[in-house]
Amino acid sequence: MKPARIDERTLPPLFDIGAVWAILWARRVMVLAIAGAALLVALSYLAVTKPSYTATASILIDPRDTRATNFNNVLPGIGSDSAAIASQVFVIQSPDLLGAVFKSQKLDSDPEFAGVGMTSRLLSLFGAGAGSPQDAAFKRFLNKVSVEREGLTYVINVSFTSPSPEKAARIANAIVDQYRAGLVGERETANSDVNTLLTDRISGLQKDVGDAERAVEDFKTKHNIVNSTDGGTLQSQLDQLTAQLIAAQGDADQAKDRYNQALAAGNSPAGLAKLADILTSTSAIKLRDDYNQRATELASLQTMYGPRHPTIGRLQSELERLQRLMAAEADRIRQQLKASYDLAVQNVGKLQDKLEALRQQSTNSNIAQVQLRQLESKAQAARAVLDDYLKRAQETSQMQGVQTSEARKIGVASPPVQPTWPKPVLLLLVSAVLGLLAGCGLALALGPLPQPQEDPHAPKDAAPEPVADRKDSAPTSPRPLPMPANFGEYRLPGVAGGTAYSNIKAIRKQLFQTGNETLSLDVLKIMRQMVLHLNDHGKPFVILVSSIHSSFEARIAGAMLGIGMQRADQNVLMVEIGDHLSSSTTDGAGLFIDGATGLQTVVCSSVAEKSPGVADRGTFRGILAEAGSAFDFVLVIAPSFNESGWTPELFAKADLALLALAPLEQPSEAARLLAQKFGAGQIGRSATLVVAPDSARPAGATAGPRAAGEQRRSAAARG
Repeated sequence: MKPARIDERTLPPLFDIGAVWAILWARRVMVLAIAGAALLVALSYLAVTKPSYTATASILIDPRDTRATNFNNVLPGIGSDSAAIASQVFVIQSPDLLGAVFKSQKLDSDPEFAGVGMTSRLLSLFGAGAGSPQDAAFKRFLNKVSVEREGLTYVINVSFTSPSPEKAARIANAIVDQYRAGLVGERETANSDVNTLLTDRISGLQKDVGDAERAVEDFKTKHNIVNSTDGGTLQSQLDQLTAQLIAAQGDADQAKDRYNQALAAGNSPAGLAKLADILTSTSAIKLRDDYNQRATELASLQTMYGPRHPTIGRLQSELERLQRLMAAEADRIRQQLKASYDLAVQNVGKLQDKLEALRQQSTNSNIAQVQLRQLESKAQAARAVLDDYLKRAQETSQMQGVQTSEARKIGVASPPVQPTWPKPVLLLLVSAVLGLLAGCGLALALGPLPQPQEDPHAPKDAAPEPVADRKDSAPTSPRPLPMPANFGEYRLPGVAGGTAYSNIKAIRKQLFQTGNETLSLDVLKIMRQMVLHLNDHGKPFVILVSSIHSSFEARIAGAMLGIGMQRADQNVLMVEIGDHLSSSTTDGAGLFIDGATGLQTVVCSSVAEKSPGVADRGTFRGILAEAGSAFDFVLVIAPSFNESGWTPELFAKADLALLALAPLEQPSEAARLLAQKFGAGQIGRSATLVVAPDSARPAGATAGPRAAGEQRRSAAARG
């Protein structure tokens, strides 16, 4: 069963205040005696208890970091977040810090802590508390220390409790001073440790830097790498050699052109003239001039003397000799041009070889430069790390002795004037209240005082009647019948004499109407009482609603309970027993929503089980089996006791039988009928509920369920 969403503060009380007050008044002497005994115990405690004083010192955890220089602290501040401030509370409470205060103040020999108390003696008798006296004294010291943070601020209060106010103030201040000194000491220790670590590391870094720089220089020497400031570079040499090669190539081309022209000129005087222009030669010019002169003379003399004249022969011989000399000069010029061309070609080849070698050297140098840059980068990185370490080591060495604490003492503990415990007024007031509560609880547990004069009288209508048809119901002496639980009397909306349908619709309207909480509270009270009478098991709970004479009250009461459960967020199934209905009306009707109650309803055509092989869908057992755990409550609207549809099987399957009574019907009559049908032992599974339309209230009657309940109890007592 899922819990109903019920506001416990709006529930009506489950007990009668008048009856409670009557019990307390009847046992007032016992209540006052217990309260007086509590006061005496408190007075005795005040008489034997020594006063204790609490001194408090306050410190401020300042999140601001004060700096006299631009140096960064090795150990930064505590921080400004809430977790960091709260952590300092546990630091102050730590056994190490408090143990240092315990030793510095020499509290191990103080009788307040070193003495053995009564509790320790008793525990030692049973073998408990077998620790050393030093540990026991320190534990007693810890129990008197209190460290608390002041809200969400940066303020921490350190308190110490002692019978001596001066000792309390002294120890509280000592704890604060020890904490502040510890903060400064932590920073100084951190600086010292870091400075030592840096110093040890610097020597190794210096060696690494030296090795890296030495590797750079060795690599330069090995690969013959010089700096650009030491002389020409390979690139400048390449540029110069390239320019020389271009010039040599031009000279070779010119020499080749002159040689080709010399070859084409030939050995004739005209060719010799061309050769003389190509290569300036005075011999070739003189030979050409002599030849021309002799040729002119020969032509002139041949005209004058004829071809056979001796002078003509001599001149011809000279011309032939000059031609041979000219041919020799032409060959010499050609050989000289050929030598110049060969020399130019050879020079070009040498320059090309030098340029190729220089280019290869440049390629190798570039590869070496890459490796050199890597080595220089490593050396530069090692040098940068060394510089950082040297700078930080210098800073940390200068920070020694200038560390400040973040904790400032803003409140010095002074000896308190008033004791913190015991407080007489508070202790007496609390003891009096506790004594009264204990006395009242004991009085209510004992119940009302017994009234012997009423014991022999039993209600007349509660007397058991003999049952002829029960063999085991033959009592030897009359005994008073137990009464079913009384759920009170409730006035429901509606018109007296109206139909059940109209009254149920009026009930639903008022239960779901805003502003009408009276009826809702009354229904919640019934549900609360009903739940107290149910045994816990799986869903659903079967509630049987019946009546004594007429089923009108049963339908009204069942509808009120079902609508109230639905409003309390419970899943309710309404089952109407209808053996008197025709089979055409009930069989196969299935589950439907009732128009008056708005609840899921099913009509049970028969309570008795059918024969084997026949489907029992419409029987009571079949409905319960089909419902399973889909519903929280199953409300069975059964016929009244005097109608033909009533059967004992309904009561056997119900968790609680609720008998709805008319205003003039008595619970004793219901108890008598239950005893006749089921035996007196089954009355405990039943309860009575008086329902009536609100307009049918008699004049002068007290409204409300509480007054109705008081009237019922008074009537039962008078009976």
